[in-house]
Amino acid sequence: MPEFPLSFAFRPWVRRAGLSIVIVAAVITIAIVAALTLDPAARFGWIGERFVWVYIGTLWLGGLKVWLGTLRPIAVADDDTLTLRPLHQFRSRTVRWTDISGTEQMIGGDRLIVYFDTPRGMRFSALNLNLVKGRREFLALLEQRLLAMGFAEKVVERSRYLSRA
Repeated sequence: MPEFPLSFAFRPWVRRAGLSIVIVAAVITIAIVAALTLDPAARFGWIGERFVWVYIGTLWLGGLKVWLGTLRPIAVADDDTLTLRPLHQFRSRTVRWTDISGTEQMIGGDRLIVYFDTPRGMRFSALNLNLVKGRREFLALLEQRLLAMGFAEKVVERSRYLSRA
């Protein structure tokens, strides 16, 4: 049995992608500020269009979300809980192992869905496995832990399920 807690980081290219988006947003912002400083009439051209500012804002927000989000691990497993931090969500999910009701993974695919029980009913968290550094080790840990808890494996077409027997 592995020693807990186990932490699984984002792959390095994910952080670099977020940083490159932030750099592009910064360069565009600097270019627009310079254009407006040198020629105030430029605000009546394409620089003054709302779409341009929405697009730049989206670049900043998206790039910062990815870059800063990768500073923490994508998944952490300890004795009692599994914490998932999908990049497409703003909050992380910490789930007790005993609350997990099943998983779904596309065979040969990159998506993992973890289903878990809450006081308000069943919820799920989806994880892009391509972003996990140590993907095989993470999946092996998840499988080993759930099978030890009495979960059963079922394969339906291209999907693999681990669920309570």
